[in-house]
Amino acid sequence: MTIEDKHERLKEIIKERGIVIKDVTLSSNRKSKFYYDVKSIVNEPEGAALIGELMLAQILKVEPKIMSVGGLESGAIAISTAIVCSCYHSRLPNTISGFFVRKGVKTYGLEKMIEGIAKDPVAVVDDVVTTGKSVLDAVTALRNHGLSNIHIFSVIDREAEENLLEKNNLQYHSLFRHSDFSAHIGSKLDES
Repeated sequence: MTIEDKHERLKEIIKERGIVIKDVTLSSNRKSKFYYDVKSIVNEPEGAALIGELMLAQILKVEPKIMSVGGLESGAIAISTAIVCSCYHSRLPNTISGFFVRKGVKTYGLEKMIEGIAKDPVAVVDDVVTTGKSVLDAVTALRNHGLSNIHIFSVIDREAEENLLEKNNLQYHSLFRHSDFSAHIGSKLDES
């Protein structure tokens, strides 16, 4: 299967199982009539394999020397794990390690804000970007930890008007945009 075929297959999986038509409150506190449930997809075998491989390909296209991948708990954990596993199975010359950023410093153990191995250049990943606050929180923590060569990637960009990444002049990349699914979502909303 080509990378384009894998991209199309993941798009179909998202349409079939990753879009929930329901009134929800997003982490940005915004109300929505639908929810992108990427966490369910990345936690099943085919979805994890496709997301890991496609995200890895996109990351390496932007930064071929990437050393680590991760993001804010919990959205980034399964995605970064899928990417790290895909790296291993691809037998790439450089090893990519994983990490995650806690929402708050642990008050026990090693009291770390960043768990795992984060080193430059780093890819911050997330399942869905709405306002970008989760990603921005992870970027801030990484910068406070001394990392500076940071690239941002998501599975889906909701294309929200109020995007903190754009406001902070941070470039980011996504496998899909909301506009890739808007007609499908519109027809589902009409049915409900």
